[in-house]
Amino acid sequence: MSYLRLENWLAEHAFGLYLSQLEHQFIRHKLSALRFGTIMQCGFSQWQFQNVFAAESQYLVQSKQADANVVVVADSMALPWAPHSIDTVIWPHGLDRISSHDTAMAEMARVLVPGGHIILTGLNVHGYWRLFYQRSIHSQPALTLFSASTVVNRMQSYGLYLEEGQFMGYGIPACFGKNYKTIEYVGNRWWPHLAAVYGLVLVKRTVPLTLTPQNANLVLNPVSNMAFKGLECD
Repeated sequence: MSYLRLENWLAEHAFGLYLSQLEHQFIRHKLSALRFGTIMQCGFSQWQFQNVFAAESQYLVQSKQADANVVVVADSMALPWAPHSIDTVIWPHGLDRISSHDTAMAEMARVLVPGGHIILTGLNVHGYWRLFYQRSIHSQPALTLFSASTVVNRMQSYGLYLEEGQFMGYGIPACFGKNYKTIEYVGNRWWPHLAAVYGLVLVKRTVPLTLTPQNANLVLNPVSNMAFKGLECD
């Protein structure tokens, strides 16, 4: 059986369903430390994380296609959000299904607040999964896959830096039984290039303030000095 959409493959194919469960666990675990603020999920509206966030937070799901879970219908390459308005972006398989990767990365960086995070997952272009399962996905548009290291390097061009990551998808429970968790742990530690999917947490960094030479010797009161502690002075 073939699947026209990646979402369908992850929801219905045995191995795809296994991967989606691992990705859910990864995303939920990383979100547990980012419970507050405005959270925007781009795509995969059937993956819901509403109950992870604090009550005062705002959780929005955006997608190109409307359904009951989508709040805003928009493209990831033209986000309808003001600059520095989103605290956390959830972007499952965001780079797997688009052609203008740099445009989408720039848009994500634009809407994120300084210090904001992107939680991203994607299919690993080098993973062994391609030998057995890639033909079962006939996605439109065609999938464009990267390695995790390539994504990290390209994201840095937009001020988005790796905070942590994980490799997943080394075997299904049907093959390894109760040992599949051990296989996942060993794989993430020793065989990252064989993983089916990767999960990344990236943070938006901004250029730190630096006093100009003529102001470096300003006399500041003790309270002001605390505010400037840690600044690099020329």
